[in-house]
Amino acid sequence: MMKIVLNVQSSELISDFIKLSKNDTNEIINAKAEKMLFDSISVGDVNVFVIENSTRYSQKAIDFIKKKHPYIPIIVIGTENINTLNDADIYIPYVSNHSYFYSLIIKNILTYQNNFQTLQRLTAKIKDKILFGPCVYDPNKRTIHYKNKEIAKLSEKAGGIIEMLASNYGKLVKKELILESVWLKSDYFSSRSMDVYVTNLRKIFKENNINIRIKNISKAGLILE
Repeated sequence: MMKIVLNVQSSELISDFIKLSKNDTNEIINAKAEKMLFDSISVGDVNVFVIENSTRYSQKAIDFIKKKHPYIPIIVIGTENINTLNDADIYIPYVSNHSYFYSLIIKNILTYQNNFQTLQRLTAKIKDKILFGPCVYDPNKRTIHYKNKEIAKLSEKAGGIIEMLASNYGKLVKKELILESVWLKSDYFSSRSMDVYVTNLRKIFKENNINIRIKNISKAGLILE
């Protein structure tokens, strides 16, 4: 079951969408009002957002979602100028065939939810050991292992960084998300502190002749590969 937040103006669309989703045992939150929508975003236990591009605060909502929950998929639906909204994950044009239209939305919700599932582990507490490249990270002991040998015992912050990067090995992780999760804030000084920890992590891999690097993508984030 998924928790889906709807922000659409059409009463008919809301009614039919809820009926169809109930057949799939999904929980639907009808956040038609602006305050309710932003309250839903702040809670953060949503699986996907469905936003109609005709609402006056559509772009504001998308920007806010991406800032707070960058790995929760956003589906935008509409009739015209559908590509005018930035940073949505998928755009679906409105069609007159309601049954097809709603089925198409739900199909895409399921697809995007599956695609984003790995990245959603960023906000989950990972109990098991994490495999990345030829290494293993134990988040409980905060240790890195290579060839069945412990090569490093990490501090809490260094461990937080490697846990997020390792659980998304080969994928981009936004710096802001790391800062908010590990430092509980995102500012200049925290960012500079994170750079130091990343440098030390790179040193661990280099000193142990491990072919792994932490790649910095300018103005985007980090990739462990």
